[in-house]
Amino acid sequence: MSAAKIQIPPTPDVIAKQLRKPTGMLGKKVAEKMNESNGFLYTYALSQMDISDHDAVLEIGFGNGKFFSTIAKAAKDVTAYGLDFSGLMVKLATKNNAAAIKEKTLQLYHANSDAMPFADDHFNTIFCINVIYFWEHPSAHLKEVYRVLKPGGKFYTLIRTKESMLAMPFTPFGFTVYDKPEWTKLLKENGFGAVKTTAVKEPEIFTAGNNYALESLCIVAEK
Repeated sequence: MSAAKIQIPPTPDVIAKQLRKPTGMLGKKVAEKMNESNGFLYTYALSQMDISDHDAVLEIGFGNGKFFSTIAKAAKDVTAYGLDFSGLMVKLATKNNAAAIKEKTLQLYHANSDAMPFADDHFNTIFCINVIYFWEHPSAHLKEVYRVLKPGGKFYTLIRTKESMLAMPFTPFGFTVYDKPEWTKLLKENGFGAVKTTAVKEPEIFTAGNNYALESLCIVAEK
């Protein structure tokens, strides 16, 4: 009889790589875990957005697309867009949102956010949740966000505080973390005007084998 196969938990560097760009079977599991850890922030973000009828709303880094249906419910005839550079996430989100895509209330794109396939001044609202840590050249991404955002449109960045992120075991492996002044400075350097920041206390989450009490920032910038 063969020995039972022992399941070895992924190491922090492997988790970091998957959080950056999910791939394979582990990537599917990571996407499901991100739904759990980001669900509270997603609900909070939508509660803060001024989404009106007929708006175009873009999410950068949408994972497996579990929460797209909530955008459509925010107002009448809203069109949601998603951009992700993980082919696996685009595939899973396409499957999970087949009806919305068929009805043309959702459009998904496999691309990088530093080279977006959208026209200038296209979106009323753009948001991303726990994504900017992976932008090697953040100004290139912010210039694109600014370009495709309509005048008066808003960009919502939701990130965990630097203190919260540095408590995580995977953060040393390729993450760039920001405090409020650092991210605000980058936003203003790349054309954004008014910037408002709100601190967000999250429910305790279990990740990487431990419980964490986290605090996040919702940083809203206007074009």
